[in-house]
Amino acid sequence: MEIEKTLNEFIETFFKMVFSLVLKGFKGITKLKSIGKAAIFILSFIMLWFVIRYREMIFTYADQLGMPVWFKMTLFVLLCGLPFWYLVILQSLEDKKQRKYVGLFKEMAFHGRDGKYPYFLKTYEDDGKTIYNFKSNIPLSEWKKAEERIETVFDCTIVDFENTTSKRLLKMETVKSDRRIPKMIRWQDEFVSQEEAAIRIGQGAIKQIEFNLDDNPHVLIAGETGSGKSVILHTCLWQAVLKGWKVYMFDFKGGVEFSKRYEQYGEVITDRKKALDILTMLCEENEKRSELFRDLEIKKLPQYNKKYNKNLTRICVFCDEIAEMLDQTGVSKEDKPLYEGMNARLSSLARLSRSSGINLFLGVQRPDAKILTGQIKTNITLRISGRFADKAASEIVLNSTDAVNIPNIKGRFLIKVGNEMTEFQAYLFDDDTMLRDDVDREPGALLIEQKSKLHNSYYDDPQPPQKVELKKEGRGEEKTLDLDFNY
Repeated sequence: MEIEKTLNEFIETFFKMVFSLVLKGFKGITKLKSIGKAAIFILSFIMLWFVIRYREMIFTYADQLGMPVWFKMTLFVLLCGLPFWYLVILQSLEDKKQRKYVGLFKEMAFHGRDGKYPYFLKTYEDDGKTIYNFKSNIPLSEWKKAEERIETVFDCTIVDFENTTSKRLLKMETVKSDRRIPKMIRWQDEFVSQEEAAIRIGQGAIKQIEFNLDDNPHVLIAGETGSGKSVILHTCLWQAVLKGWKVYMFDFKGGVEFSKRYEQYGEVITDRKKALDILTMLCEENEKRSELFRDLEIKKLPQYNKKYNKNLTRICVFCDEIAEMLDQTGVSKEDKPLYEGMNARLSSLARLSRSSGINLFLGVQRPDAKILTGQIKTNITLRISGRFADKAASEIVLNSTDAVNIPNIKGRFLIKVGNEMTEFQAYLFDDDTMLRDDVDREPGALLIEQKSKLHNSYYDDPQPPQKVELKKEGRGEEKTLDLDFNY
């Protein structure tokens, strides 16, 4: 009986081992996603063909070495199974990784209500970051609460968590533990990007944080009092000044945000009627630029300036608190048309000035759906948010509650471009020490200014406005444009 029992146990163990190997082989097929692994798998089939094709030669060589028959046959069978053994090895390595990560999560007792630990799917490198993908029943909020513990056991700094195609699939972006976001970094003029439309606003865990106004023409910057929202706005404005762009500063706090020193760099508007006039003028400028670019088949401002050797200026509108500008609460019936006019023109610029080089930088302290209308939000894809205690405020700005989880560090922000969210430390910009009076500023021209000059010269010298002929490249057809669109 003992012999029979032992034999049965041996047979059972043998079949379990065979079943496990077969299962691993089938699972290994799913690991052939990279070109390198697939290439090795194909190579194993080539070797299999070689073994079968030249088996007689292999057996003859084995006989010359004095190998026993059983050894030759075992070796031959193993060689014939090369593709299968390769798949088994792939899956075994994957199982080893899985055991490693289960061990890490066990160490910190991080599991779902069902007692199961996150299942490791894959890891890869991307732009200096290490990305982990897991499958689990643990909610995203629980992962964020356990962030510090996960950083400790993984020995890394977590950049972001997010669900991918399912609530059960999670992506964890990390960098090496020695790469952390600084808590304070002062602005230096050498940070200014050499790219024409690029603006740099701070430092992330991996690199400087910047955005390009040709790709994201408008910016919404939100943050509670003391978060550093105004500092980011001033950092952006100063770069616009150094790049020689034309700037308009809307300040309805009595000149508190943009002091008299700023008047040397651009126009500071503190009166709402004046603000409406400026916005109306910018809408007209945008209309003329759009018509010009459409006629010349130009997509962006830099393309036009480079192609025709012109200096049509980029225009930046800065408003530190959009609520002070647009909030109609308590406004008299007589003044409402003024507010509605500003709102309409601001919405028009947000919607239509994508390619014309007219950019909006809007700051908001108390996000409100009545102020940040759907039309304005829809057309401002780049959002920057400081920490909010209120989840609703975070939802309005970022369409998520992530701003609630920002560390309580002054100058710490999240930037959202499309669906990508990045935490960073904003540059510290100090007006008293960093503004300079010796900036050589010669902003380029506006189309409506050229029209005005042309109109005046017409009456001084009663010659009709000349026409210029521009030939479109690659078509051989000529297009005649008035000079008030070309200067």
